[in-house]
Amino acid sequence: MFMGRKSKGFFLILLFASFATNSTFQKCSKNCHSSRCENLKSLGRRERKQLLKKDEYEGRRQIWEERYGSFKALQITFRAGPRNLSPEETRRLYHSLLPRSLLGLYEMGLMNPEELAPLAYKARIAAKEYARSRCVWTARLATTVFDQYRNLRDKKRFGSSSMSWEEIYQKYEAQIVREECTKALEQGSQKKIRRDENFTMRIYVRILERSCTTNQAFDSLFLRNKEGDSSYLADISSQLENDVRSILLGPKDDAKALRKQRRILRRQLRIGRREKKKHRKVKKKKWRKKREELKFELHEKVEAMNRVTAETSSVNYWKVISLLASAHRDFKGK
Repeated sequence: MFMGRKSKGFFLILLFASFATNSTFQKCSKNCHSSRCENLKSLGRRERKQLLKKDEYEGRRQIWEERYGSFKALQITFRAGPRNLSPEETRRLYHSLLPRSLLGLYEMGLMNPEELAPLAYKARIAAKEYARSRCVWTARLATTVFDQYRNLRDKKRFGSSSMSWEEIYQKYEAQIVREECTKALEQGSQKKIRRDENFTMRIYVRILERSCTTNQAFDSLFLRNKEGDSSYLADISSQLENDVRSILLGPKDDAKALRKQRRILRRQLRIGRREKKKHRKVKKKKWRKKREELKFELHEKVEAMNRVTAETSSVNYWKVISLLASAHRDFKGK
């Protein structure tokens, strides 16, 4: 097809505009990159390292959130699946999706709680929504009715059952303040509560720990059997743990985490062996004590039997003598 002069002119204007926008974008990106490089150069070595580490963590965090940070992300990662799980299976699925691996990173000292607490909060909400989406419709209806009742009771309104990040932070902040006040009253001190870095760390740690705990009343209600068909759930939890290490940690930190995990496993094995040895020793002591008691009882029984036999034998002997004496008297009388 042949284009007219007007269309050719319009096409050339479009080409020129796109070229101009691309060149300006490249210039802006170059300018931004150069300004960033200059800012990095102006900083000290430690500050530069911290800034780069922060940027790297932000990228890793974004990748992790795309996989596990929301209900849609979990649907993409583990697929939507059929909605036919029983309440017990749903509860087990919820337990396996809880962010315990994030708590493990804090316990091993690989990441700070202020980095992990927001991720744990998002992961818990996503786990709850995904587990409920896989349940049968009757259980889903019952949970929504209960959530709305709880919202009406606590917040005096209908709405989403999960609390926002600000509400969660304020809740645990008030909880820690209350604990400190009760402790101060018990000790009789009048110290003021310092809202320093240590205090905020305690709030983040509390959020992280509570994100991995569940309601014991619901667990006792639904999880009646201690063990179920856990092959699928074990795969989910192992995938979560591996992805947490591979995404959120760098290669050095990942190797460090594996080494620490092996040390913890060895320590647990050693503790298990020691406990078994102690149990065996206690068993041996009990068995020896029982054996001695049985020996003593047997010895007493033998002695009692010997006494009885001796008494009976002496009685029989005197009976025989008396019979012989009476017989002798009768014979003489005759």
